[in-house]
Amino acid sequence: MDHLFTVDGRTATPISRTGLAAEGLLERQHLQEWVIAHPQVLGESVLVITAEYDRWADTDGVPARDRLDVLGLDATGRLVVVELKRGTADRDVHLQAITYAALVSRFDIDTLAQAHRDFLSRRGQTLDIDACRQRLLDHVDGEWSPALLQRPRQVIIAADFPKQVTHSVVWLSEMGIDIDLVQVGLWRVEGHIVAGFTKVYPTPEVEEFTLTPTRVEGEAAAKKLQERSRSRNAVHVLVGAGLLPDGTRLLVTPRHGVTEAIRAEIRAWVAQDTGRAAATWTNDTAKPLVWDAD
Repeated sequence: MDHLFTVDGRTATPISRTGLAAEGLLERQHLQEWVIAHPQVLGESVLVITAEYDRWADTDGVPARDRLDVLGLDATGRLVVVELKRGTADRDVHLQAITYAALVSRFDIDTLAQAHRDFLSRRGQTLDIDACRQRLLDHVDGEWSPALLQRPRQVIIAADFPKQVTHSVVWLSEMGIDIDLVQVGLWRVEGHIVAGFTKVYPTPEVEEFTLTPTRVEGEAAAKKLQERSRSRNAVHVLVGAGLLPDGTRLLVTPRHGVTEAIRAEIRAWVAQDTGRAAATWTNDTAKPLVWDAD
């Protein structure tokens, strides 16, 4: 966002831009906390697993110095590696993100549950390891997929990005490495500081027309991600709002969105086994429907 104004009828007054450093705001104590409190800046339905993670070691047992800013999990079951910079990003910030992605790609559900428990404990929340494991499993729509864990998505948040970073990230994305660039900006508005997060790469147009075939390896994985995302929108809304009691009986009735020929085929298929059209609802986001035919 290059220009921001306060508007009073025909009068538009420019708002002065500022920055984290200029306002005495820090990367870890402030920017990181904003992201943890509002993980939607990382994408849709991201659960923060941990922050300031440094529990990895070399093969000889010597602890590594690398410290991951934020690690999240989205509803499709992919890890989200987050690198934060309060000013202009370093020229090699994408290499840092890739390194962290490589490290966390070896994690399993037990490692993540342990990291989540330790993270919550540091923040004054007590949850045992089994509850943390279940929390991660519940956040993922559908089955837990170790294969998807090996394909972390990376998000780099900074006040600005040098050309070395943007050019490299474009090429890496075309090669199948999933990296988002998010710009954080600060403005002073009537004595208050306003923060804004803008996804500068990839833009929706680039995602749809350029990168989609390469951002997820193989059509099967891409289809799985899309199906999980769509199912979450309906199932989580129904479960969250408590609209259907457990045990509600549901029947398939083909009406909208398909042609009459397809509806006829569905009716003929159901006629062979009426259990194919009947299901029992359970308020379980992982398996909301128990079909009679199963």
